[in-house]
Amino acid sequence: MMRKVWLAAAMAAVMTAAASTGVMAAENEKIEAGGIVFEIPAEYKDLVTVQTEDLEADTLISVSETASIEAAKALGEERDGAGWLFSISRITDDALKQLRCGDMSGMEVFAEDGDMYYVYNHPTDVRMVRETNEDMKADMEQWSELNEWGYGEMRETILADNPQLEAKAYSNTDLDVYLARAAFEDGTRYEIRSLDFGTLDPTVYGEDDYLDDLTEDVIYERIEDLPADEAPDGEYIVLAFDEGTMRFDFFPGENDQNFIRAERDMDDGETIETLYKASFEDPDKTAYGVIKEWSDSMTRTDDEGDD
Repeated sequence: MMRKVWLAAAMAAVMTAAASTGVMAAENEKIEAGGIVFEIPAEYKDLVTVQTEDLEADTLISVSETASIEAAKALGEERDGAGWLFSISRITDDALKQLRCGDMSGMEVFAEDGDMYYVYNHPTDVRMVRETNEDMKADMEQWSELNEWGYGEMRETILADNPQLEAKAYSNTDLDVYLARAAFEDGTRYEIRSLDFGTLDPTVYGEDDYLDDLTEDVIYERIEDLPADEAPDGEYIVLAFDEGTMRFDFFPGENDQNFIRAERDMDDGETIETLYKASFEDPDKTAYGVIKEWSDSMTRTDDEGDD
């Protein structure tokens, strides 16, 4: 139960219980692709074009607004992706790890089944097409409604209609990307630093368990406009990348142990600061707790080596 509550908070798209959405309505159209059931609400069946064939190898289904497709044809445009609302793809664990090492704009993991993951893909630009501006304005509400359905309810119905799937979410901040590179990309160089123990090279010791703790079952969100009296302060443990030009400061204060400050040194000499907050599925786990235990394990190894 705790896992479901945590995931509901982490996934911006999964906002309500599936039972409240009418996901089992008899008049809805159900389509099977790749062993997964997809449900198209009755009120949208005549508004969308659903494609389950001639897609990329990992794509199970793609949904577009029919009116945009027809408008593009009427305008004589060979526009690839006109009216595209979303697609659902299924990828391997290795493919997901590779994706997490970079910008995942337009891609959101929302479910897993063993070592396979399901991704909601959506455009990062507007794909609505109409022959005139008047038509565009007249149909904007319909376009918005279809996008809201695809972004929210569609994923709920997939989870409800396919009990073998388990809800899953990952964030994709700069912090996520750097942690993923440390965990999944060979040759990524980084170090841990503190006033207490100096500089440590985690690659010398053992890093997998601690990186797992920082990359799995945790959501990082960017914090904006935090009041000055609530901002973390004092000593911290540093996780530094790119020869120190990108660093993440983990704070130990009683109320600060899930705050991480990012500092990026730019080529023009400016330093950009960003504040993140971690939300772990395990309520007893904290970001500072993980980095502190990690650094302690390395210093203990050093002490044992000196004995």
